[in-house]
Amino acid sequence: MDGIEQIVKRAIAYTVTVLQTAPEHLDAARAGLECLRNNLLLGVPDHPALERLRLFLVELELRASQGPIH
Repeated sequence: MDGIEQIVKRAIAYTVTVLQTAPEHLDAARAGLECLRNNLLLGVPDHPALERLRLFLVELELRASQGPIH
């Protein structure tokens, strides 16, 4: 696992933890992950971790539309 994969994995894990304890922070969590995604797109647009991050953001949107994240 390279450094970028570790960063994405940790960002996702941290986001899940935060949203389980404080779901009202969804907008801030989403903004942080989108910033990470945008930075990765600029620096390493073909990295496989980008797809994992993109899928997590989609999942986050689906969960948010269904109510509180647990």
